[in-house]
Amino acid sequence: MQSQLKPSDILSSKVRILLYLSSLSTLIFSQNYCINVCPFIDGLSYNTLTFNLFIIFIFHIIVREFLYNFFTKVPNGLTLPRCMYYLSILSWIIAGIGAFFLHNYLYPYFPIGSHLKLLSSYWVLGGGLLAQLEYIMFEQRFKQINKVVYIKEFNENISRRIFESFMILSAAPSITIMLILARYRNETLQGSHILEEIAYVIVLFISVAIICAYYFGKMLKEDTKKVLDNIHEIKHSNYNITHNIARADEIGEISQAIESMAHEIGNLNNEIVSTQTEIVNTMGEIAETRSKETGNHVKRVALYSELLALKYGLDKNEAQLLKQASPMHDIGKIGIPDSILNKPGRHTDEESIIMKTHATLGYDILKNSNRDILKAASIVAYEHHEKYDGSGYPKGLKGEDIHIYGRITAVADVFDALGSDRVYKKAWDDDRIFTLFKEESGKHFDPYLVNIFFENIDEILKIRDSLKDTTNL
Repeated sequence: MQSQLKPSDILSSKVRILLYLSSLSTLIFSQNYCINVCPFIDGLSYNTLTFNLFIIFIFHIIVREFLYNFFTKVPNGLTLPRCMYYLSILSWIIAGIGAFFLHNYLYPYFPIGSHLKLLSSYWVLGGGLLAQLEYIMFEQRFKQINKVVYIKEFNENISRRIFESFMILSAAPSITIMLILARYRNETLQGSHILEEIAYVIVLFISVAIICAYYFGKMLKEDTKKVLDNIHEIKHSNYNITHNIARADEIGEISQAIESMAHEIGNLNNEIVSTQTEIVNTMGEIAETRSKETGNHVKRVALYSELLALKYGLDKNEAQLLKQASPMHDIGKIGIPDSILNKPGRHTDEESIIMKTHATLGYDILKNSNRDILKAASIVAYEHHEKYDGSGYPKGLKGEDIHIYGRITAVADVFDALGSDRVYKKAWDDDRIFTLFKEESGKHFDPYLVNIFFENIDEILKIRDSLKDTTNL
Protein backbone atom coordinates (compact mmCIF):
# COMPACT_ATOMS: atom_id res chain seq x y z
CA MET A 1 0.00 0.00 0.00
CA GLN A 2 1.08 3.55 -0.66
CA SER A 3 1.15 4.51 3.03
CA GLN A 4 3.91 1.98 3.65
CA LEU A 5 6.33 3.77 1.31
CA LYS A 6 8.41 6.83 2.13
CA PRO A 7 10.42 9.26 -0.03
CA SER A 8 13.73 7.47 0.51
CA ASP A 9 12.21 4.28 -0.98
CA ILE A 10 12.14 5.97 -4.38
CA LEU A 11 15.92 6.52 -4.30
CA SER A 12 17.39 3.47 -5.97
CA SER A 13 20.99 3.65 -7.15
CA LYS A 14 19.82 4.40 -10.69
CA VAL A 15 17.48 7.18 -9.51
CA ARG A 16 20.23 8.74 -7.40
CA ILE A 17 22.65 8.74 -10.32
CA LEU A 18 20.06 10.39 -12.57
CA LEU A 19 19.33 13.01 -9.90
CA TYR A 20 23.04 13.75 -9.53
CA LEU A 21 23.31 14.10 -13.31
CA SER A 22 20.33 16.44 -13.24
CA SER A 23 22.10 18.60 -10.64
CA LEU A 24 25.37 18.35 -12.56
CA SER A 25 23.70 19.56 -15.74
CA THR A 26 23.44 23.00 -14.16
CA LEU A 27 27.21 23.34 -14.70
CA ILE A 28 26.39 23.53 -18.40
CA PHE A 29 22.94 25.07 -18.52
CA SER A 30 23.44 27.68 -15.77
CA GLN A 31 26.76 28.70 -17.24
CA ASN A 32 25.24 29.47 -20.64
CA TYR A 33 22.14 30.94 -19.03
CA CYS A 34 24.07 33.32 -16.76
CA ILE A 35 26.43 34.42 -19.51
CA ASN A 36 23.46 35.25 -21.75
CA VAL A 37 21.41 37.17 -19.16
CA CYS A 38 24.06 38.92 -17.03
CA PRO A 39 27.05 40.93 -18.35
CA PHE A 40 28.74 40.88 -14.94
CA ILE A 41 28.75 37.08 -14.73
CA ASP A 42 29.79 37.04 -18.39
CA GLY A 43 32.88 38.92 -17.27
CA LEU A 44 34.04 36.07 -15.00
CA SER A 45 36.53 33.59 -16.39
CA TYR A 46 35.27 30.19 -17.51
CA ASN A 47 37.18 28.35 -14.77
CA THR A 48 35.99 30.72 -12.04
CA LEU A 49 32.34 30.41 -13.01
CA THR A 50 32.65 26.62 -13.36
CA PHE A 51 34.25 26.33 -9.91
CA ASN A 52 31.50 28.45 -8.34
CA LEU A 53 28.79 26.37 -9.98
CA PHE A 54 30.51 23.17 -8.87
CA ILE A 55 30.38 24.33 -5.25
CA ILE A 56 26.66 24.96 -5.66
CA PHE A 57 26.32 21.50 -7.25
CA ILE A 58 27.84 19.87 -4.13
CA PHE A 59 25.58 22.00 -1.95
CA HIS A 60 22.54 20.95 -3.99
CA ILE A 61 23.38 17.23 -3.63
CA ILE A 62 23.63 17.63 0.15
CA VAL A 63 20.30 19.48 0.24
CA ARG A 64 18.66 16.76 -1.86
CA GLU A 65 19.82 13.95 0.39
CA PHE A 66 18.76 15.84 3.50
CA LEU A 67 15.27 16.56 2.19
CA TYR A 68 14.65 13.06 0.85
CA ASN A 69 15.75 11.43 4.10
CA PHE A 70 14.35 14.01 6.51
CA PHE A 71 10.79 13.65 5.26
CA THR A 72 9.98 10.07 6.26
CA LYS A 73 6.23 10.36 5.80
CA VAL A 74 4.17 11.48 2.83
CA PRO A 75 1.86 14.35 3.84
CA ASN A 76 -1.86 13.72 3.66
CA GLY A 77 -3.35 14.58 0.31
CA LEU A 78 -0.15 13.92 -1.65
CA THR A 79 1.01 10.93 -3.60
CA LEU A 80 4.59 9.78 -3.10
CA PRO A 81 5.75 10.86 -6.60
CA ARG A 82 4.23 14.33 -6.14
CA CYS A 83 5.79 14.61 -2.69
CA MET A 84 9.17 13.78 -4.23
CA TYR A 85 8.49 16.32 -6.99
CA TYR A 86 7.79 19.05 -4.46
CA LEU A 87 10.92 18.12 -2.51
CA SER A 88 12.88 18.30 -5.73
CA ILE A 89 11.55 21.78 -6.49
CA LEU A 90 12.37 22.80 -2.92
CA SER A 91 15.94 21.54 -3.35
CA TRP A 92 16.35 23.67 -6.49
CA ILE A 93 14.92 26.70 -4.67
CA ILE A 94 17.38 26.22 -1.80
CA ALA A 95 20.24 25.66 -4.26
CA GLY A 96 19.31 28.95 -5.97
CA ILE A 97 19.30 30.76 -2.64
CA GLY A 98 22.69 29.22 -1.86
CA ALA A 99 24.02 30.43 -5.23
CA PHE A 100 22.67 33.92 -4.49
CA PHE A 101 24.48 34.19 -1.14
CA LEU A 102 27.68 32.62 -2.46
CA HIS A 103 27.96 35.12 -5.32
CA ASN A 104 26.92 37.98 -3.10
CA TYR A 105 29.77 36.99 -0.74
CA LEU A 106 32.36 36.49 -3.49
CA TYR A 107 31.37 39.49 -5.60
CA PRO A 108 29.81 42.11 -3.34
CA TYR A 109 30.48 44.77 -5.98
CA PHE A 110 28.14 43.09 -8.44
CA PRO A 111 24.66 44.64 -8.55
CA ILE A 112 21.95 42.74 -6.72
CA GLY A 113 20.28 42.00 -10.07
CA SER A 114 23.30 39.93 -11.10
CA HIS A 115 22.93 37.66 -8.08
CA LEU A 116 19.18 37.39 -8.65
CA LYS A 117 19.78 36.26 -12.22
CA LEU A 118 22.03 33.48 -10.95
CA LEU A 119 19.30 32.52 -8.49
CA SER A 120 16.75 32.56 -11.31
CA SER A 121 18.84 30.04 -13.28
CA TYR A 122 18.26 27.43 -10.56
CA TRP A 123 14.64 28.32 -10.10
CA VAL A 124 13.80 28.45 -13.82
CA LEU A 125 16.07 25.74 -15.21
CA GLY A 126 16.08 23.50 -12.14
CA GLY A 127 12.80 23.99 -10.30
CA GLY A 128 10.92 24.68 -13.52
CA LEU A 129 12.51 22.56 -16.22
CA LEU A 130 14.57 19.71 -14.77
CA ALA A 131 12.07 19.05 -11.97
CA GLN A 132 9.55 18.05 -14.67
CA LEU A 133 11.89 15.31 -15.87
CA GLU A 134 12.54 14.26 -12.27
CA TYR A 135 8.78 14.03 -11.62
CA ILE A 136 8.38 11.53 -14.46
CA MET A 137 11.36 9.58 -13.13
CA PHE A 138 9.75 9.45 -9.66
CA GLU A 139 6.48 8.19 -11.16
CA GLN A 140 8.20 5.41 -13.07
CA ARG A 141 10.18 4.33 -10.02
CA PHE A 142 7.02 4.41 -7.89
CA LYS A 143 5.29 2.03 -10.32
CA GLN A 144 8.26 -0.35 -10.13
CA ILE A 145 8.30 -0.63 -6.34
CA ASN A 146 4.54 -0.51 -5.83
CA LYS A 147 3.39 -3.65 -7.64
CA VAL A 148 0.41 -4.32 -5.35
CA VAL A 149 -1.35 -1.07 -4.64
CA TYR A 150 -4.53 0.08 -3.03
CA ILE A 151 -4.95 3.86 -3.16
CA LYS A 152 -7.48 5.31 -0.76
CA GLU A 153 -7.56 8.85 -2.12
CA PHE A 154 -7.44 9.78 -5.80
CA ASN A 155 -6.22 13.35 -5.55
CA GLU A 156 -4.36 13.62 -8.84
CA ASN A 157 -5.83 14.86 -12.09
CA ILE A 158 -4.42 14.25 -15.57
CA SER A 159 -5.68 17.55 -16.96
CA ARG A 160 -4.18 19.43 -14.01
CA ARG A 161 -0.88 17.65 -14.50
CA ILE A 162 -0.82 18.56 -18.20
CA PHE A 163 -1.77 22.16 -17.38
CA GLU A 164 1.00 22.46 -14.77
CA SER A 165 3.61 21.14 -17.19
CA PHE A 166 2.33 23.38 -19.98
CA MET A 167 2.48 26.48 -17.80
CA ILE A 168 5.97 25.69 -16.51
CA LEU A 169 7.35 24.78 -19.92
CA SER A 170 5.79 27.95 -21.33
CA ALA A 171 6.79 30.33 -18.55
CA ALA A 172 10.40 29.13 -18.16
CA PRO A 173 11.57 29.91 -21.73
CA SER A 174 9.53 33.13 -21.74
CA ILE A 175 11.32 34.35 -18.61
CA THR A 176 14.69 33.35 -20.03
CA ILE A 177 14.09 35.10 -23.36
CA MET A 178 12.89 38.25 -21.59
CA LEU A 179 16.08 38.29 -19.49
CA ILE A 180 18.19 37.91 -22.62
CA LEU A 181 16.32 40.71 -24.34
CA ALA A 182 16.68 42.87 -21.22
CA ARG A 183 20.45 42.47 -21.32
CA TYR A 184 20.70 43.47 -24.99
CA ARG A 185 17.90 46.03 -25.00
CA ASN A 186 20.29 48.75 -26.28
CA GLU A 187 21.83 46.62 -29.04
CA THR A 188 20.62 45.60 -32.47
CA LEU A 189 19.69 41.98 -33.19
CA GLN A 190 22.49 41.61 -35.70
CA GLY A 191 25.18 42.93 -33.44
CA SER A 192 24.33 41.06 -30.27
CA HIS A 193 23.79 37.48 -31.52
CA ILE A 194 20.41 37.57 -29.79
CA LEU A 195 18.86 35.28 -32.36
CA GLU A 196 21.47 32.57 -31.72
CA GLU A 197 21.03 32.81 -27.98
CA ILE A 198 17.25 32.77 -28.20
CA ALA A 199 17.43 29.80 -30.57
CA TYR A 200 19.60 27.96 -28.02
CA VAL A 201 17.00 28.58 -25.30
CA ILE A 202 14.12 27.52 -27.53
CA VAL A 203 15.88 24.30 -28.61
CA LEU A 204 16.73 23.49 -24.99
CA PHE A 205 13.21 23.95 -23.69
CA ILE A 206 11.58 22.23 -26.67
CA SER A 207 13.90 19.24 -26.15
CA VAL A 208 12.90 18.96 -22.51
CA ALA A 209 9.22 19.36 -23.43
CA ILE A 210 9.50 16.57 -26.02
CA ILE A 211 11.20 14.26 -23.52
CA CYS A 212 8.54 14.97 -20.89
CA ALA A 213 5.72 14.47 -23.40
CA TYR A 214 7.23 11.22 -24.67
CA TYR A 215 7.64 9.56 -21.28
CA PHE A 216 4.35 10.93 -19.93
CA GLY A 217 2.55 9.62 -23.02
CA LYS A 218 4.38 6.30 -22.74
CA MET A 219 3.21 5.85 -19.14
CA LEU A 220 -0.37 6.76 -20.09
CA LYS A 221 -0.30 4.26 -22.95
CA GLU A 222 1.13 1.48 -20.75
CA ASP A 223 -1.42 2.07 -18.00
CA THR A 224 -4.31 2.38 -20.45
CA LYS A 225 -3.26 -0.96 -21.92
CA LYS A 226 -3.34 -2.50 -18.45
CA VAL A 227 -6.90 -1.23 -17.99
CA LEU A 228 -7.89 -2.74 -21.33
CA ASP A 229 -6.12 -6.00 -20.41
CA ASN A 230 -8.14 -6.14 -17.19
CA ILE A 231 -11.37 -5.62 -19.12
CA HIS A 232 -10.27 -8.37 -21.53
CA GLU A 233 -9.61 -10.73 -18.61
CA ILE A 234 -13.08 -10.06 -17.17
CA LYS A 235 -14.62 -10.59 -20.60
CA HIS A 236 -13.02 -14.04 -20.67
CA SER A 237 -14.24 -14.90 -17.15
CA ASN A 238 -10.89 -14.37 -15.43
CA TYR A 239 -11.74 -12.28 -12.39
CA ASN A 240 -8.37 -12.50 -10.65
CA ILE A 241 -7.05 -9.13 -11.83
CA THR A 242 -3.26 -8.80 -11.64
CA HIS A 243 -2.56 -5.65 -13.69
CA ASN A 244 -2.58 -3.13 -10.87
CA ILE A 245 -1.86 0.52 -11.65
CA ALA A 246 -0.08 2.72 -9.11
CA ARG A 247 -1.74 6.00 -10.04
CA ALA A 248 -3.83 8.41 -7.98
CA ASP A 249 -5.53 9.98 -11.02
CA GLU A 250 -8.53 9.08 -13.18
CA ILE A 251 -6.82 6.06 -14.78
CA GLY A 252 -5.84 4.67 -11.38
CA GLU A 253 -9.37 5.22 -10.09
CA ILE A 254 -10.87 3.46 -13.13
CA SER A 255 -8.38 0.60 -12.77
CA GLN A 256 -9.15 0.13 -9.08
CA ALA A 257 -12.90 0.29 -9.76
CA ILE A 258 -12.51 -2.39 -12.45
CA GLU A 259 -10.47 -4.54 -10.05
CA SER A 260 -13.11 -4.16 -7.32
CA MET A 261 -15.88 -4.92 -9.80
CA ALA A 262 -13.97 -7.99 -11.05
CA HIS A 263 -13.67 -9.35 -7.52
CA GLU A 264 -17.39 -8.82 -6.90
CA ILE A 265 -18.29 -10.46 -10.21
CA GLY A 266 -15.86 -13.28 -9.40
CA ASN A 267 -17.52 -13.86 -6.04
CA LEU A 268 -20.96 -13.85 -7.64
CA ASN A 269 -19.75 -16.15 -10.40
CA ASN A 270 -18.26 -18.54 -7.84
CA GLU A 271 -21.56 -18.56 -6.01
CA ILE A 272 -23.43 -19.27 -9.26
CA VAL A 273 -20.99 -22.03 -10.22
CA SER A 274 -21.21 -23.49 -6.72
CA THR A 275 -25.00 -23.46 -6.93
CA GLN A 276 -24.94 -25.01 -10.40
CA THR A 277 -22.50 -27.67 -9.24
CA GLU A 278 -24.66 -28.49 -6.25
CA ILE A 279 -27.73 -28.78 -8.49
CA VAL A 280 -25.82 -30.93 -10.98
CA ASN A 281 -24.57 -33.24 -8.22
CA THR A 282 -28.05 -33.47 -6.71
CA MET A 283 -29.63 -34.27 -10.05
CA GLY A 284 -26.92 -36.85 -10.72
CA GLU A 285 -27.53 -38.43 -7.34
CA ILE A 286 -31.28 -38.48 -8.01
CA ALA A 287 -30.68 -40.31 -11.27
CA GLU A 288 -28.37 -42.80 -9.56
CA THR A 289 -30.77 -43.28 -6.66
CA ARG A 290 -33.53 -44.29 -9.07
CA SER A 291 -31.25 -47.06 -10.30
CA LYS A 292 -30.47 -48.13 -6.72
CA GLU A 293 -26.94 -46.72 -6.84
CA THR A 294 -25.30 -44.58 -4.18
CA GLY A 295 -24.57 -40.87 -4.45
CA ASN A 296 -20.89 -41.60 -3.93
CA HIS A 297 -20.76 -43.10 -7.43
CA VAL A 298 -21.19 -39.71 -9.11
CA LYS A 299 -18.75 -38.09 -6.67
CA ARG A 300 -16.10 -40.68 -7.46
CA VAL A 301 -16.71 -40.41 -11.20
CA ALA A 302 -16.32 -36.63 -10.92
CA LEU A 303 -12.94 -36.92 -9.18
CA TYR A 304 -11.71 -39.66 -11.51
CA SER A 305 -12.70 -37.53 -14.49
CA GLU A 306 -10.89 -34.47 -13.15
CA LEU A 307 -7.71 -36.46 -12.50
CA LEU A 308 -7.74 -38.12 -15.93
CA ALA A 309 -8.45 -34.76 -17.62
CA LEU A 310 -5.46 -33.11 -15.94
CA LYS A 311 -3.16 -36.01 -16.77
CA TYR A 312 -4.46 -36.02 -20.34
CA GLY A 313 -3.36 -32.40 -20.69
CA LEU A 314 -6.56 -30.39 -20.34
CA ASP A 315 -6.07 -27.12 -18.50
CA LYS A 316 -7.17 -26.69 -14.92
CA ASN A 317 -10.37 -24.81 -15.78
CA GLU A 318 -11.52 -27.43 -18.30
CA ALA A 319 -10.70 -30.27 -15.92
CA GLN A 320 -12.72 -28.50 -13.25
CA LEU A 321 -15.60 -28.07 -15.69
CA LEU A 322 -15.61 -31.80 -16.49
CA LYS A 323 -15.52 -32.60 -12.77
CA GLN A 324 -18.63 -30.44 -12.29
CA ALA A 325 -20.44 -31.85 -15.35
CA SER A 326 -19.67 -35.57 -15.15
CA PRO A 327 -22.11 -36.33 -12.30
CA MET A 328 -24.90 -35.77 -14.86
CA HIS A 329 -23.69 -38.58 -17.16
CA ASP A 330 -26.73 -40.76 -16.39
CA ILE A 331 -29.33 -38.01 -15.90
CA GLY A 332 -31.35 -39.54 -18.75
CA LYS A 333 -32.16 -42.52 -16.53
CA ILE A 334 -34.91 -40.48 -14.91
CA GLY A 335 -36.88 -41.17 -18.11
CA ILE A 336 -36.40 -44.94 -17.96
CA PRO A 337 -39.19 -47.02 -16.32
CA ASP A 338 -38.29 -48.53 -12.95
CA SER A 339 -39.16 -51.99 -14.18
CA ILE A 340 -36.35 -51.79 -16.71
CA LEU A 341 -33.96 -49.59 -14.77
CA ASN A 342 -33.93 -51.78 -11.67
CA LYS A 343 -34.43 -55.18 -13.29
CA PRO A 344 -32.12 -57.61 -11.47
CA GLY A 345 -31.56 -59.87 -14.46
CA ARG A 346 -30.47 -59.45 -18.05
CA HIS A 347 -32.52 -57.08 -20.22
CA THR A 348 -34.42 -58.34 -23.23
CA ASP A 349 -33.56 -56.87 -26.62
CA GLU A 350 -36.51 -54.50 -26.38
CA GLU A 351 -35.54 -53.46 -22.86
CA SER A 352 -31.94 -52.88 -23.93
CA ILE A 353 -33.12 -50.55 -26.69
CA ILE A 354 -35.18 -48.58 -24.16
CA MET A 355 -32.31 -48.55 -21.68
CA LYS A 356 -29.92 -47.14 -24.27
CA THR A 357 -32.23 -44.18 -24.87
CA HIS A 358 -31.08 -42.69 -21.56
CA ALA A 359 -28.06 -41.18 -23.32
CA THR A 360 -30.27 -39.30 -25.78
CA LEU A 361 -32.79 -38.42 -23.07
CA GLY A 362 -30.03 -36.87 -20.96
CA TYR A 363 -28.76 -34.91 -23.94
CA ASP A 364 -32.22 -33.62 -24.78
CA ILE A 365 -32.71 -32.46 -21.19
CA LEU A 366 -29.48 -30.44 -21.17
CA LYS A 367 -28.74 -29.46 -24.77
CA ASN A 368 -30.54 -26.10 -24.82
CA SER A 369 -28.68 -24.61 -21.85
CA ASN A 370 -26.18 -21.80 -22.41
CA ARG A 371 -24.37 -22.54 -19.15
CA ASP A 372 -20.91 -24.03 -19.55
CA ILE A 373 -21.51 -26.71 -16.91
CA LEU A 374 -24.76 -27.88 -18.44
CA LYS A 375 -23.39 -27.73 -21.99
CA ALA A 376 -20.49 -29.93 -20.87
CA ALA A 377 -22.93 -32.20 -19.04
CA SER A 378 -25.00 -32.61 -22.23
CA ILE A 379 -21.86 -33.84 -24.05
CA VAL A 380 -21.02 -36.25 -21.24
CA ALA A 381 -24.59 -37.61 -21.09
CA TYR A 382 -24.70 -38.07 -24.87
CA GLU A 383 -21.30 -39.62 -25.52
CA HIS A 384 -20.13 -41.51 -22.44
CA HIS A 385 -21.48 -44.78 -23.89
CA GLU A 386 -19.72 -44.33 -27.23
CA LYS A 387 -16.84 -46.75 -27.80
CA TYR A 388 -13.44 -46.04 -29.29
CA ASP A 389 -13.90 -48.66 -32.03
CA GLY A 390 -17.29 -47.23 -33.07
CA SER A 391 -19.46 -49.99 -31.55
CA GLY A 392 -21.04 -47.79 -28.86
CA TYR A 393 -24.26 -45.79 -28.77
CA PRO A 394 -26.26 -43.66 -29.44
CA LYS A 395 -24.43 -42.43 -32.61
CA GLY A 396 -21.70 -45.04 -33.05
CA LEU A 397 -18.93 -42.44 -32.96
CA LYS A 398 -15.36 -43.68 -33.36
CA GLY A 399 -11.94 -42.65 -32.03
CA GLU A 400 -11.40 -38.94 -31.50
CA ASP A 401 -14.78 -38.17 -33.07
CA ILE A 402 -15.96 -38.92 -29.54
CA HIS A 403 -15.57 -35.78 -27.44
CA ILE A 404 -12.75 -36.01 -24.91
CA TYR A 405 -15.32 -35.44 -22.14
CA GLY A 406 -17.16 -38.57 -23.27
CA ARG A 407 -13.97 -40.64 -23.57
CA ILE A 408 -12.78 -39.64 -20.10
CA THR A 409 -16.14 -40.17 -18.43
CA ALA A 410 -16.45 -43.60 -20.06
CA VAL A 411 -13.24 -44.75 -18.33
CA ALA A 412 -14.26 -43.21 -14.99
CA ASP A 413 -17.84 -44.52 -15.08
CA VAL A 414 -17.02 -48.08 -16.16
CA PHE A 415 -14.21 -48.42 -13.62
CA ASP A 416 -16.45 -47.31 -10.77
CA ALA A 417 -19.50 -49.29 -11.95
CA LEU A 418 -17.52 -52.54 -12.25
CA GLY A 419 -16.07 -52.07 -8.77
CA SER A 420 -19.48 -51.41 -7.18
CA ASP A 421 -22.43 -53.64 -6.34
CA ARG A 422 -25.45 -53.28 -8.62
CA VAL A 423 -28.91 -54.88 -8.59
CA TYR A 424 -27.82 -57.07 -11.49
CA LYS A 425 -24.27 -57.98 -10.28
CA LYS A 426 -21.73 -58.02 -7.50
CA ALA A 427 -18.62 -55.79 -7.49
CA TRP A 428 -15.66 -57.07 -9.46
CA ASP A 429 -12.25 -57.38 -7.84
CA ASP A 430 -9.50 -55.05 -9.09
CA ASP A 431 -7.53 -57.67 -11.03
CA ARG A 432 -10.59 -58.58 -13.07
CA ILE A 433 -11.29 -54.88 -13.76
CA PHE A 434 -7.68 -54.23 -14.79
CA THR A 435 -7.71 -57.22 -17.13
CA LEU A 436 -10.85 -55.95 -18.82
CA PHE A 437 -9.40 -52.45 -19.24
CA LYS A 438 -6.31 -53.87 -20.94
CA GLU A 439 -8.46 -56.01 -23.23
CA GLU A 440 -10.76 -53.09 -24.09
CA SER A 441 -7.95 -50.61 -24.76
CA GLY A 442 -8.50 -49.38 -28.31
CA LYS A 443 -11.92 -51.08 -28.40
CA HIS A 444 -14.16 -49.64 -25.71
CA PHE A 445 -11.66 -47.12 -24.37
CA ASP A 446 -9.22 -44.57 -25.75
CA PRO A 447 -5.85 -46.42 -25.47
CA TYR A 448 -4.06 -43.25 -24.41
CA LEU A 449 -6.51 -42.78 -21.55
CA VAL A 450 -6.09 -46.41 -20.52
CA ASN A 451 -2.34 -45.81 -20.23
CA ILE A 452 -3.01 -42.71 -18.14
CA PHE A 453 -5.40 -44.73 -15.99
CA PHE A 454 -2.77 -47.33 -15.11
CA GLU A 455 -0.01 -44.72 -14.68
CA ASN A 456 -2.13 -43.00 -12.04
CA ILE A 457 -3.86 -46.02 -10.51
CA ASP A 458 -2.59 -45.26 -7.00
CA GLU A 459 -4.29 -41.86 -7.02
CA ILE A 460 -7.45 -43.36 -8.48
CA LEU A 461 -7.62 -46.02 -5.76
CA LYS A 462 -7.00 -43.37 -3.14
CA ILE A 463 -10.06 -41.46 -4.41
CA ARG A 464 -12.13 -44.66 -4.33
CA ASP A 465 -11.06 -45.44 -0.77
CA SER A 466 -11.94 -41.92 0.39
CA LEU A 467 -15.53 -42.23 -0.91
CA LYS A 468 -16.50 -45.82 -0.15
CA ASP A 469 -20.18 -46.79 -0.32
CA THR A 470 -21.70 -47.10 3.14
CA THR A 471 -24.23 -49.78 2.16
CA ASN A 472 -24.10 -52.79 -0.06
CA LEU A 473 -26.80 -53.82 -2.47
